[in-house]
Formats: sequence, structure tokens, C-alpha cells
Amino acid sequence: MTPPSTTPLQSTLRLVLTVAVVQGLTHVTGLADGYYASLAVLSVSVGSYGDTLELGRQRLLGTALGAVIILIAYPALKGLPLVVGLPLAMLLAQLLAAGLRLKVGYTVCLFVVVVGWLAHDSQLDSWLPLRLVWTALGVCMALLSIRLFWPSRARLAQRQGLLDLLDRLGGVLVEHLLRPSPRRGGDPLLRELRDQMLSLRSQRVGALRELGSGAGEHPVAQMWAAFDAHSETLILVLDGFQRLGPVAWNQPSLRGLAARLSDRVMAMQQQMTGWREQLLRQPQGLPDPPLPLWTPENLTNWVDGPSQQALSTAELQKLATRLMLLNQLERSLHETELRWQQALTRA
Repeated sequence: MTPPSTTPLQSTLRLVLTVAVVQGLTHVTGLADGYYASLAVLSVSVGSYGDTLELGRQRLLGTALGAVIILIAYPALKGLPLVVGLPLAMLLAQLLAAGLRLKVGYTVCLFVVVVGWLAHDSQLDSWLPLRLVWTALGVCMALLSIRLFWPSRARLAQRQGLLDLLDRLGGVLVEHLLRPSPRRGGDPLLRELRDQMLSLRSQRVGALRELGSGAGEHPVAQMWAAFDAHSETLILVLDGFQRLGPVAWNQPSLRGLAARLSDRVMAMQQQMTGWREQLLRQPQGLPDPPLPLWTPENLTNWVDGPSQQALSTAELQKLATRLMLLNQLERSLHETELRWQQALTRA
């Protein structure tokens, strides 16, 4: 189960502690304008690491862009009347900020230009570096506090939960391929696995919140969606096996096919185990999928003429349905790894 998210009280205490630490650090240095660090902490601390990182990035870019603009525009335009020079500098800031698609940073950039022009025009060389340093310190301390004080574990729990689910499903697939055990009311194990999948889906909201704005397009979120879709396919295939009932694999005409299918399903399980090992080696990031990538096959072509002639129509239909379910699983494995690669291109 995913640990509970940070409570509002914990978030408030974390913010207070961070501001107090930052204020202490700036006071110890004795440098001017230390309150900009505290303002940065208050501005970017929004609860989740992803949102804080994005707000911090925007604030730093806005500050740096505003500093560059004021350093260039003020010497060039200070000879003009204030009502002309300052609006021209602000127009330049608006154009550049819009070009960089800044949102929060857009406001920060304009603020730096206006305050620098009106209040610090005689000390830009010292005020701008201090402003940038204090802003960077505040952003870094805000990010560090989220990692140290009551950190949210929803993101890591989501990945681990999906890997555990896939691992369990792979084992059940191998066990039930040739020996399904249909039960009245359905298999309790399949119901448990389905409940586990639904529980992970409900917990994904907190994990997506950690990824920040635009979380649905985040590469990690795309990877979660791919694993979730493959888990659902596995459950549907296993459920189909249960509903179909057993096939007389001990018939001489089917023994060779049964051995090949068993090896193929074992290879599927090993491929999913490779996913798990690859992701566990890099728990925070998104590594490359294990090589070689899965190559799907059409398993219905594995049934030869003698096998078809030896089976009754009902048995042949049951076998064909089972093979089509496995074909669906083959395609799902392949599509999951393709989505994995596509997520890497967005990282």
C-alpha cells in the first residue's frame, strides 16, 4: 500500500522550518537582500516535488532573464524619459518571456526589470547577482526540504506496486497455461490481482501529483500507463483461460505444441523479469528497456495439420481461442516496450 500523502499540517510545518533555516543562513552571511531567499521558498513551496521543481525553474529563469534585460536595456534607454524607456524594456521582457513560454517566470522577469530600473539603478552590478543567488538558494532549500521533511513516497510506491503486480501475474500465467483450474464464481487469486491493479490505479493520483504540472505527459507517467495496460491484458488473458477450461494437452498430437507454448510463456515471464531488474537498477529514473526487445509471433500458426485432424471441432475452437488470447499477450508485451522507448524519447 502507498503511504499516505503529506498532511496540510506537515506541509505547513515544513514550510515554516524551511523559511526559518533560510532566514538564519542569510542572517549569518550578513549580505544584503537576504529576504529574497525566503520569498523564493514561499513562492515555490506547493507541496509536491514536481510542482516545486517547475516553479523553481520558472522563477530562476525569470530572474536571470530579467537581469540580462535590465543590464542591456537600462544603459541603452536611460537617456529616454521614464515613461518611454521603462515600457520599452518591459515590452522586450514580455516578448522574450513569452518566447520561452514562461508563466510564473514571466511575472518575476517583469518584477526584476521594474524594481531594478526604479529602485536599484545605481547598484545593478551588486543587486542583480545577489538577487539571483538568493533566489537559487531559496529554490534549492525548498526542494531539499520536500526530500527531507515528510517526503511523499507515492511515486516510488506506484512503480514498485506495478512491478510486483507484473511479477505475480507472470508467475500465475506460467502456472495456469496448461493447468487452468476453473472454479465456481471465478478464481480468488485473479480477483485478488484485479483488486491490486485497481488499488494501484486509485493511488496513482498521489503519484501523479508528485510529478507536477502536465504529469500525464511525463515519461514516468507514460511508463506507468504502459505497465497498467499490460497488467490488465494479463488479467484478461488469465480470466479467459479460466473460462475456457482445460485442454487435453496429454494427447500425442498436442504434446509438442504444449511444450512449445510452455517455453514461450516462460520466455514472456523472463522478459517481464528483465523489466523489473532493469528498473530496480535505476529506481529514480527511466532506464532503457532490456534488450533484445520482444518480437511477437502468431501462435495460431504453430498448430500443424495432424493436430487439427486429431481434435474435435469443440476442442479445436477451444485451442484456437486460447492461442488468440496468447497472441493478444504477445502484442501487449511488444507494445509495452514500444511505449517504454517512446517515453524515453520524451525524457
